[in-house]
Amino acid sequence: MKKNKKSAFSKNKKTTNNNSKSFFEKIKNYYYKIEESVKKNPKKQFIYFVLGFVLVYLILTEIVYAFPKGFFENFVGEQVNFLLNLSGIKTIVTNGQVFEMFLPESEKTIIISWLCSGVLEIIILISTMIVTFGVRAREKIIGIISALILGHFFNLLRIMITIQIIITQNAQTFELAHDLLFRATLFLYIVIVYTLWFGWGIKKTSEEKIEKIKK
Repeated sequence: MKKNKKSAFSKNKKTTNNNSKSFFEKIKNYYYKIEESVKKNPKKQFIYFVLGFVLVYLILTEIVYAFPKGFFENFVGEQVNFLLNLSGIKTIVTNGQVFEMFLPESEKTIIISWLCSGVLEIIILISTMIVTFGVRAREKIIGIISALILGHFFNLLRIMITIQIIITQNAQTFELAHDLLFRATLFLYIVIVYTLWFGWGIKKTSEEKIEKIKK
């Protein structure tokens, strides 16, 4: 009796697994069909891309806003503070909705606000990757993980360079450098990372299609 129960349980488990796999396969195939039909129509593709981007951007923004106020500012600020102390620069820290550091030696105050956290750039890049046509889900997941890691470290580097300019240069030079580093580099970061990822993703997707045809 026990053996019969075990065999019945294993059969039910296999059936459930098969059903779930077939369900996800159906969703995947349905998505690919829509993608193929959209790709044939440039106007439709543009509309789907824009609407998809706005939708994903809003969803990701809502997820980010669910975190406590000042979470990302303090998260980035603590790491910047650690790097400054590591390089021999003393700081006096004030935590809050913004992360504030006073540098006694240069008598300068550094504020890490929401726009300095790098979250906006990452959201824009991930949203663009998700709604991109012609790239498999696997490559999109790898792209999203890469965007998170690269975006964070790029932002830390950007902040550290800006702080060095604040310490060593006058106010006019700082304002120019700040605008260039936090506006121009935003655009460059998104374009470069997305272009590299898209080229790689398309190549991998094409290779898989060729392999399937060969089989």
